[in-house]
Amino acid sequence: MEDIKTNEEIKNTENVKANENSTKTMIDEAILSNQYELEKVLEAVIYVEGTVSINRLRNIFKLENSDLRLHIENINRKYKEANSSIEILEVGDSVMMTITADAFGILSDIYDKKRKKKISKAMLQTLSIIAYKQPLTKAEIDEIRQSDSGYHLKMLMEDGFITWKGRKDYLDKRQTYGTTDKFLMHFGINSLDELPKMRELKDLEFNKYE
Repeated sequence: MEDIKTNEEIKNTENVKANENSTKTMIDEAILSNQYELEKVLEAVIYVEGTVSINRLRNIFKLENSDLRLHIENINRKYKEANSSIEILEVGDSVMMTITADAFGILSDIYDKKRKKKISKAMLQTLSIIAYKQPLTKAEIDEIRQSDSGYHLKMLMEDGFITWKGRKDYLDKRQTYGTTDKFLMHFGINSLDELPKMRELKDLEFNKYE
């Protein structure tokens, strides 16, 4: 029996292919062989895209990860020397242009247009389960918490901390959840490998009434 894809899944596949094709964009060899010019274009690409995958940058600039990071360090060094409030961060499998931590504190007071949300204990517990056990389905999350997590999953999705990670397997068509780059950035880590060691989640005492 063939696996029937939803319109959303087909659209996502088409977007991935489009992105892959766009990585074939060629840059003049004269730019690639000149550190100053390469870093100017690299900075511009990250600025335009906001958040861009490391793999895409590798394809565009024909660089290995170590060389790519070196160029980003050079750009960040120039920002620091100029006392800039801008920096480029590596988050997960991507890099993004953002503001420095000290500038963020000032701007958050100026541009505090959104209602500040407090992450409840139950939402944090749900997020922790996903972070350490991903990918997993709502049913698996509910089983660990011994409580319905529908509302918390909805809020975490809206806040951008979690996202869909695909179907469980061929027979089980339920969607699974996983964390996002925003989750990594919010908690100040570069990858899931940096998550602190934690005793088995089943040993945690969850408040099913929260």
